[in-house]
Amino acid sequence: SRKYTLLDVLSHTRTAMGSRLLNGWLLAPLREKEAILNRQEAVAFFHHRQLVLSTIRAELGKILDMERLVTRVAMDRAHPKDLVSIRDSLTACFGIFDLLEKEKLPSVLAHELARDRGPLAGVAELIGQAIADEPAIILTEGDIIRNGYDAELDRLRGLKENTREVLNAYLEEERRRTGIGSLKLKYNRIIGYYFEVTKANLSLVPEHFIRRQSLVGGERFTTRQLGDRESEINNASEKIIELERELFFQVRSRVKAEIGLLTAVAHFCAALDCFQSLAYAATLYGYTRPRMVEDGVVDITDGRHPVVEAHLPGGGFVPNSITLDPEHHSFVMLTGPNMAGKSTYLRQTALIVLMAQIGSFVPAAEAHICLVDKIFCRVGASDNLARGESTFLVEMNETAHILRQATRESLVIMDEVGRGTSTADGVAIARAVILYILNRIGAKTVFATHFHELTALRHPRLANYSLEVVEHDERIVFLKRVKPGPADSSYGVHVAELAGLPEEVIATARSYGEETQDESGRETEKSDDERQNKIQEKKKTGDLVSQPLLFSREELIIEALKHLRTDETRPLEALSLLARWQEELRGKDR
Repeated sequence: SRKYTLLDVLSHTRTAMGSRLLNGWLLAPLREKEAILNRQEAVAFFHHRQLVLSTIRAELGKILDMERLVTRVAMDRAHPKDLVSIRDSLTACFGIFDLLEKEKLPSVLAHELARDRGPLAGVAELIGQAIADEPAIILTEGDIIRNGYDAELDRLRGLKENTREVLNAYLEEERRRTGIGSLKLKYNRIIGYYFEVTKANLSLVPEHFIRRQSLVGGERFTTRQLGDRESEINNASEKIIELERELFFQVRSRVKAEIGLLTAVAHFCAALDCFQSLAYAATLYGYTRPRMVEDGVVDITDGRHPVVEAHLPGGGFVPNSITLDPEHHSFVMLTGPNMAGKSTYLRQTALIVLMAQIGSFVPAAEAHICLVDKIFCRVGASDNLARGESTFLVEMNETAHILRQATRESLVIMDEVGRGTSTADGVAIARAVILYILNRIGAKTVFATHFHELTALRHPRLANYSLEVVEHDERIVFLKRVKPGPADSSYGVHVAELAGLPEEVIATARSYGEETQDESGRETEKSDDERQNKIQEKKKTGDLVSQPLLFSREELIIEALKHLRTDETRPLEALSLLARWQEELRGKDR
């Protein structure tokens, strides 16, 4: 989903078309410095004018999805409400143009439509004059064209809505003409409208009266004019619908003639929405404008991961710096414990470069970013069983793609290359990949690994960094800070304990790690029986040495309580958990 993505963090757009465009910017970053600087100028314009930014956001909220509306017009599929939406959106655009006219705009915002809006105003005026404010969507329902737009339509509507008045006027006219004061106009389902004349007044009946029916007390007549009026009244509804359809099609055709202008203003508003969105994100999260350089250097001071930072309390993210210089250190090898922040450091570097190349401000105290032609990422573990590809094969496929496609101008982040196979093979592959990148490609690279053997590599453009760890009162604290030099350990057993592995498994793992290394730190050959006997002896004598706990038992229990789903936990399971936690705490006290 979109949640917890860079798009989710940066997208504060107010229109659907702006949201789509921003997504497109992220998927296709710019590679021309001039274009990037133009976008930066627009973002800086709104970032430095918060009152204008607030007003623009309010006005953009009134603009509907003009791109899709214009497309419907172009395909002759727009209904009356679509045209009303175009009119309302154009009105909001004119408000934005009026606001921008008062400011000194960067070139990317100085659109010619803002200066010459005559044709667009004509479209809005036409729609306003012709289409009702709340028209029906279906053309056969009527109530589409506004009163006063067409004289014939107004006449038909008057005939339909004032049928009784029209007939009464004609009745009075015939009374005066015939002199029959008691002449009545009635309606019958069978013969329709008719005049009724009593027997006393039959001598006054004129020649244009046509006898329809004889009664005991009089006669029923009709006239050609009455028949015409009746026919007109009965057909008025159909004529109104047909005429409204014709008038609507005429209006839509006239709007379609300005499709080029409407498309241009839609694209302008979408870009404007993206600029204000990036400015709003920069304001919200405290981003700074990066300096785009051409010396091939990526130099980020106190960089932060935009997505992680956005979901932490204010000030909760620990920033880190990085410098990738093709002439000095273009390759950073990163080591350190599990959960210390290596992957975050890798990804934030790539995301900051990506943000800079879409024209956005970046989460850093200062940043000098060179243009990169591609960003490559090899992180995570996944397989493709349907194609018969194991996790390691997928990893190698991705690594092969990077080594074949990356150039000196590329940015590469790689995490745990070679971990999907044996240690010996993994180290060999990772070492060969590192040397290939350094000697053949020269790409700016951040390479995270748990293979500490690789830190012995020496190369003029390779720098070793690690995540800082502090031991205090037999506890280990991850500072999340990157420091020069390699790490000493990965503390993997601590993470396994945090995940809830049984104590016996943790104790065996610790002892196995100790028993498989001699004093020089190299692995030794011992059988499993020898190792198990050694573990049991140490347990009996109380000499089983363990590494300091990453988290205290109290912290682990509190963390487990936080994530316990009480509504899904059965009573027996809850009692079992309480008993286990109580036993762990008592064991700690002993």
